[in-house]
Amino acid sequence: MEFWRKVHWYFTSGCNEKCKFCFKPNSDFNPSENATTLAELLSNRGVKEVVFTGGEPLLSSKLEASLEILANAGVDTSIHTNATLLNPRRMKSLVSLANEIAIPLDSIDRATQGYLRGTDCLPQIKKILRQLQETNLRIGIHTVATAVNINHIFPIYDFLCKGRFDYWRIYEFNQNLVGDKTESVARFQEVKKLSGKGATASDGGVNCLFADFLLSEECILKHKDKRVQFVGVNDYDRAPYFFLDSNGNVYLATWFSQGRRHIGNLLTGGFEEIRNRAIKEYSKGPLYDEDAFIETEQNQPLWVRAAWKGNLFSEELGDIDPKYYNRFRHLSELYSNRIKNKEKLQKMLSYL
Repeated sequence: MEFWRKVHWYFTSGCNEKCKFCFKPNSDFNPSENATTLAELLSNRGVKEVVFTGGEPLLSSKLEASLEILANAGVDTSIHTNATLLNPRRMKSLVSLANEIAIPLDSIDRATQGYLRGTDCLPQIKKILRQLQETNLRIGIHTVATAVNINHIFPIYDFLCKGRFDYWRIYEFNQNLVGDKTESVARFQEVKKLSGKGATASDGGVNCLFADFLLSEECILKHKDKRVQFVGVNDYDRAPYFFLDSNGNVYLATWFSQGRRHIGNLLTGGFEEIRNRAIKEYSKGPLYDEDAFIETEQNQPLWVRAAWKGNLFSEELGDIDPKYYNRFRHLSELYSNRIKNKEKLQKMLSYL
């Protein structure tokens, strides 16, 4: 499917939670001003899917009206919500208008979930999940894997397998996306806690968060459950985003781009013009940033660089404590195979 046919709509900047790993864009707008106008602009233009994100989309009183416009046009809709505002009245209206609801589950330990999300939300999430399982809606589960909850991945999977869900995405925590990490010493230390300890010369990076992330992926994927997807910070094969905010601004985000590339404004430019600009911009490919690439490469754990043949020095290997050799070798092979599998998948998708 052409990238522009799936729109990620940053519906509201407001949120009623304060997640430790929040990475929503720093912008303010009132979705009530333009929501239905933008929904009309997305209707009957070839758009196949709209994903409502935030912030918290349910904070807007215009959500249902926007969904109704898109539903009447046959557009598939997905709502990414923290579920805390899903009372019976709103659940009833959303079931009749949306196609999918995705909710967060970072731990089945109440204290850990509460710490990461900033509210005591686990009982509500479990309640909403049970209710969703009684509907025809697709159910998505999102987990942000941090150093705090990486060991909770397996209990989450066991819990989810007791009921119905359509997909589960586990995202490696990316501290570079956290906008407020330098606002105070306490906040900076908190983000470092989520990131876990960094690689050292003596361990070759085998004890960092990315190592635990890949080892968790290895174990979970042995179940051959196609509903589960691990999304790493440096996964280079991510599809581009047609990203819309409720001010009408459209952005294209591709790997190794200079952040999001601003395409134009849907309210002033019209859908066809903005779509054509986005297609033209996409045809240029990623905006390669050599400095960013070099920095990314050098910041990788040593076992990742070992998988990229020729990207490390022999003396670096000599610094590793022998007790980590087996784990180092296994992680390097695991990462190499992961890249090969993703390349195969990318080639398959290119023919669709």
